[in-house]
Amino acid sequence: MSRAFDDLGPYGGPRVSDAGPWPTEPESISPSVRSTPMPIAAIATALAADDAEERRQAAARLGRADVAEALPLLLRALGDPDWRVRKEATYACHRLIQASSPPAAEGERPAASPGGAEAERPSAAQVLVGALLDALRTSDDVGLRNAAIEVLGYCGRDATPALVGALAELKGDERKLVVDALGRTRDPAALDALYAALAEKDDNLRQSAIEAIAGMGLIARERVTDILYERLGDRDRFVRLTALNGLNGLEAPVPWRVLSQLIDDPILRSAALVAAALAESPEAPRALVTALATARGGAFAQLVRALARLVDGPLASHVVDALRAAPQEVGARLVQAAAASPGAGAAEPPSWRGLGADPVSGRAQALVLAAMARAPGAADAAVQAMIEPALVETAQRALGLLGGEALPSVLAYLERHIDPDPDLWEGLDDATAALIDGAVAIAEQRGREGAPAHAPQPPQPTADPTLDELLGAVRRSVKSPSTLVATSALYGLAKIGTADDFPLVVSQTRAISLPVARAAESALAGLSDRYPESARALARRLMQAGETHLAAAIVIEALGTADQEEIAFLTSVASVGDVRARRAAVTAVAAAAGVSALEVLSLSLADEEREVRLAAARALGRLYASLSDRAGDERARARELLSLVRASGEPELVAAAAQGGAPFRSDPPWGEAGDRLSAPVSIDGGEGPVSTSGMSGGPPSGKVL
Repeated sequence: MSRAFDDLGPYGGPRVSDAGPWPTEPESISPSVRSTPMPIAAIATALAADDAEERRQAAARLGRADVAEALPLLLRALGDPDWRVRKEATYACHRLIQASSPPAAEGERPAASPGGAEAERPSAAQVLVGALLDALRTSDDVGLRNAAIEVLGYCGRDATPALVGALAELKGDERKLVVDALGRTRDPAALDALYAALAEKDDNLRQSAIEAIAGMGLIARERVTDILYERLGDRDRFVRLTALNGLNGLEAPVPWRVLSQLIDDPILRSAALVAAALAESPEAPRALVTALATARGGAFAQLVRALARLVDGPLASHVVDALRAAPQEVGARLVQAAAASPGAGAAEPPSWRGLGADPVSGRAQALVLAAMARAPGAADAAVQAMIEPALVETAQRALGLLGGEALPSVLAYLERHIDPDPDLWEGLDDATAALIDGAVAIAEQRGREGAPAHAPQPPQPTADPTLDELLGAVRRSVKSPSTLVATSALYGLAKIGTADDFPLVVSQTRAISLPVARAAESALAGLSDRYPESARALARRLMQAGETHLAAAIVIEALGTADQEEIAFLTSVASVGDVRARRAAVTAVAAAAGVSALEVLSLSLADEEREVRLAAARALGRLYASLSDRAGDERARARELLSLVRASGEPELVAAAAQGGAPFRSDPPWGEAGDRLSAPVSIDGGEGPVSTSGMSGGPPSGKVL
């Protein structure tokens, strides 16, 4: 039988009226059957039928009968040979209890009416409690007993006094059933009787009592926690195990001095390892890491989970220290477990089977621990895990933890997979691109650590052979047939490339693949920012050829300043270049020329290409946001252009200007243009513009920019 209160939250102990929802009733009996009254004699006849379904239908109708009249039939149905009939009878008891116990105000019991028959009439709960306790005393029917316990538990605090009295009166197995019922009431008042039962000699009774107490942890947390702590030293293993599981469920940390005595017991080990993940002692990581050397199967998986949880808490540094001080075989087992394949010389590979271990999450946790331990082979395992989508994020974390130690493994992989044959890339694009990203991040970090403070610009080619080899692999990847790999390589060059990479990146700005070309634009801007002197000279050369005007504009924008010749170049390209070059020139002239670019932006706002218009609106928004109040004429001119943008009725154009920094929503001068845009247009029966009523001074549809 399932517990009636398993899904109830913490509260001060249920009464009949506030005990919460009964377990979901089966849909095989329609609500009309349960709610339609039926003569008690007809129900009695149906309950005597040979057909179990007919008896079940009859039991369902008992929920609408008078409890005193229906009581003998309820007891018969609760003891029926068919479990479905018994379950239906428990639902009927629930409906009777609820119907006779209206909710009381502020958590109090309903007050009895002074005088009269109704005041003396017992409630359905009281009638059922007395009858069911009598059944426990006199009946040996297991089905009836189990059903009785379920109904008694649902009666909540209304059943507690009678159950406590019965516990003192009854003997033998009946006392265990009463303890079970007390636990099901979820009434904190039952804790005293349950705690007293722990002093009994009967182990079955004591075990039921500790289970009942642990089940009340969310209702009386402090009292239950104290009892469970006390029972960690109980003479009975089962009591200790239940107490430990209860504390784990409450996430109450157990002192390591206590846990250390439990963790070697095969029966208690599972719960003790879970508790170790909640421990607050630096000794816990050392003991768990030591146990990794010999643990097998589910125990190994639990150790890994416990250490992974400690890594995310205040004991993370202690876990790292313990892993690095552990024998080499611990790291080897973690690597072997992360790879999910037998290692050389391993007598028994760790298993993720058993005890609910999830192989994917277990391997991920083992991989991170192996990286923290800097175990031999951890880098190779991380590279291999990069191929599996479910482990990519973890593999990147592991590579970051290993740092420069992982570069040789990454380079070995890239050497095998950077090839012009597209067939070799199938299914490996994501992994290769992610490895390039991870390796570049490692190299970038090492470069920052080795660079002198306040260096005017990054050093030229590094003296580290490994980093040089990585840079060579990234350069080769730029020409990869895989768009994903090529874009990752270009973004990598922006971070670790040198001035020698300018020609390669410039050539890729004209790539057929638009994502690659866009990535090349970003890489060119990044290199220009890192090597400004070389970039300035490059821009002068790029200005000479029409096919490199786009690249020249990108370089000038990245530098942020321009002389008159460069401004004239950008002005010209903004009107006569190809689409991408015009877009780049518009953005660059606004960044380099400031307010003198307003005329160019004005013309570009009317460009036939949407891409150019959006770039102009965005640049105009940025320019306006950068102007101070002192720049009166220029600010007024920029405001006028932005008013035209807003009055254009193009939502994307308005959004682009706002993205750049145009304060459409807060700056009062936009009101006039907004009024023109938001004025409703009437429709006079014939052809005419669609009404725009409902549009305010902001963009259409009320979108927040």
